Amino acid sequence: MSSVITSIVTKTTGLANCAVYWAKVGAELSKAVYKGEGLKPPSSKEFELVYKNALKFIKTPSEQQKFLEQAKNFKPTKECAYKAGIYGIQLLAFFSVGEVIGRRQLTPYVPSHH
Repeated sequence: MSSVITSIVTKTTGLANCAVYWAKVGAELSKAVYKGEGLKPPSSKEFELVYKNALKFIKTPSEQQKFLEQAKNFKPTKECAYKAGIYGIQLLAFFSVGEVIGRRQLTPYVPSHH
């Protein structure tokens, strides 16, 4: 019985240590991105402006129609394609990191040997 309890405690401690480690890695990575990109939280004025514009958009059908017209008349440029590519690469990177964390290994799953 004590060996079972010892095994459970050992496994739980290992999982807790792993969770703490990856939380610290995530925090440091987030801090590096935050500083590198020059990010900052929005000011109260910026937040208020965005909130008011969103409410205006929701409440005004003419604003919605204007948005649909702009979307319909959109002509992509090289700059738009470049930005879309960069955003796509970033999304793929975040997805890939999530998969690695979920699998707890860098390599893909090994097919089962049945």
